[in-house]
Amino acid sequence: MAFRWNKRALGAAAAVGALSLALTACSGGDDTAGGGGEGSGETVNLEFWGWVPGLEETVATWNEAHPDIQVEFFRMTGDDGDKIPAAIDAGTAPDVVQMSSHSLPGHIINDRLTDITEYAGELEDDFTPSSWGSVVFDGKVYAVPQDSGPSGLLYRTDLFEQYGIDVPTTWDEYLEAARALKAADPNVYIAQFSPNEAGFWIQSVWQNSGSWFGIENGAWSVTVNDDASQDVAAIWQTLLDEDLVKVVEMWTPEYWAEVNAGTIATINYGAWFPALLKESAADLTGKWGIAPTPTFSGSEAAGESGGSVNVVPRGTEHVAEAVEFISWLNATEEGTSALISGGVFPSATVGQENADLLVEDPYFGGQVVNQVFADAAATVPGSWVDGPTYDLTQNYLKDAFAQVGNGQITFAEALDQVQAKTVKDLTDMGLEVNE
Repeated sequence: MAFRWNKRALGAAAAVGALSLALTACSGGDDTAGGGGEGSGETVNLEFWGWVPGLEETVATWNEAHPDIQVEFFRMTGDDGDKIPAAIDAGTAPDVVQMSSHSLPGHIINDRLTDITEYAGELEDDFTPSSWGSVVFDGKVYAVPQDSGPSGLLYRTDLFEQYGIDVPTTWDEYLEAARALKAADPNVYIAQFSPNEAGFWIQSVWQNSGSWFGIENGAWSVTVNDDASQDVAAIWQTLLDEDLVKVVEMWTPEYWAEVNAGTIATINYGAWFPALLKESAADLTGKWGIAPTPTFSGSEAAGESGGSVNVVPRGTEHVAEAVEFISWLNATEEGTSALISGGVFPSATVGQENADLLVEDPYFGGQVVNQVFADAAATVPGSWVDGPTYDLTQNYLKDAFAQVGNGQITFAEALDQVQAKTVKDLTDMGLEVNE
């Protein structure tokens, strides 16, 4: 079987789907658009499941302007996402679903998604290379990117100014800043280490041109403990060994108490995080700023933790109309304006250039916070490859990091542990794995 890789799908990501489809002999991608739609005289009714705030109003705007393609929106909460695979298998899934970009390979392997290349292939230039690369497999498009999480360094401007510490621009400088903060005030930590939140780790490995999965010699490669990840491990091991980070589970009351108390001086995370910070630490208005994520030696790349996409499940009758809707939602100024109002950092370049996104933020001292994230989005490496056991690997990593936080094992030992478990999972699935 000859595979045609999309020239801007960033190679490795496209290869994931190629190998996945080859090893599982999937027969998907034959869905065609049904009748109806504009010009047919009939109304096409689509069902859309998603979770972005404000989508009800956005869908109403679409429906008013497109009487021939009417969309009914269902807000996903709780475990609604877990119901989708069974619904697709049973032929009862909605026509459009929002899901994590990390979950695509598993669904493609199980032939649950429609190949929408015919209708969405021309959208490539509308999105950042890294976000578009996440939806293209074996040269075929299986989703339209919606939002992404390029990284930026949020930092306490007052603390850095008080102690005369420069905002770090490299990871080496970050370690020095951490030591300086600790020397100035033993109660202040450069950051927190949260074993229950893998996104921090993912974005740093991605920034360092690494991945958890890859393709080599026609088989899966598991690269959880490769050099790119070991570089990140060395940084975090130093921070932990020198007591420069606070060990606290993220999203807990204890975590937000530390943030509000001023014991955590930086949070290096994705474009979606500032809204949560403003909500949970409202009294710190004017005390936070943003700068580009510190870089690895010889690189200007930023990190990325992934985002969400819109897919058309297998069996959807009106594929063309479904793609018309999600193309409008995610790749037009009107659609991305609606997403931005819902707190989303859009994957489309038109969204990242949208005046609604690039506004001064009083909480961050009047900085245009999203300009930092938009600049970062353009530099994210194309190295990251999602594998079919992404969720399992992520959970293994969290479990292992809990041991790291307790001092039972090192970061390097945690990576070796997760590497072995991930290899076993892929082998148990009947997939060929490079040793």
